Amino acid sequence: MKNNQNDRCYRAEITASCPTTSNAEAGMKPEKAKIKEELGALKDCDPETLRGKYRELTGADAAAFGTKFMQRRCAHRLQELAFGSLTDAERATLAYIAEHDPGANPSLRDAPRSANDTRGVIFRREYHGRIYEMKSLGGGRYEYDGKIYTSPTAVVRAITGKAHYNGVVWWGLRKLAQQERKDQ
Repeated sequence: MKNNQNDRCYRAEITASCPTTSNAEAGMKPEKAKIKEELGALKDCDPETLRGKYRELTGADAAAFGTKFMQRRCAHRLQELAFGSLTDAERATLAYIAEHDPGANPSLRDAPRSANDTRGVIFRREYHGRIYEMKSLGGGRYEYDGKIYTSPTAVVRAITGKAHYNGVVWWGLRKLAQQERKDQ
């Protein structure tokens, strides 16, 4: 070993043996202090030693992983071997949550209401005594005065000549989306 840091990590690997699956299955729980020592030793490991530790604990190659990821994954695996993993009931509960929670399952989320969802709708707005109309074509395209625009703001800019208006607010699209949420 070239430096004290590597030596310390290497000794921690040799002297603090990792609990094996058979130890965990036999109900033998290692002392918390021993696990804490092993977890602390992971922070001092150089990348090569850490890759070896990762390979030893997970059985997978760690060539593409960063040091922080390997430290966290090794720490997780050490604790899992020492204190056990999730029970089947806990796994089933987590699977159920993932399946039925909109935060975890994007397919359950309501589609965000935006100006892009309003294909075929004609929006009218009075500005300086004149009525202006914008037609939504869908896909982020809008028609005004025979021209195609890429946003409601671009249409407002063409009408007012000013660039500082928010087109979604100006056309009342934000109010429309808020009203639809209240109605649901």
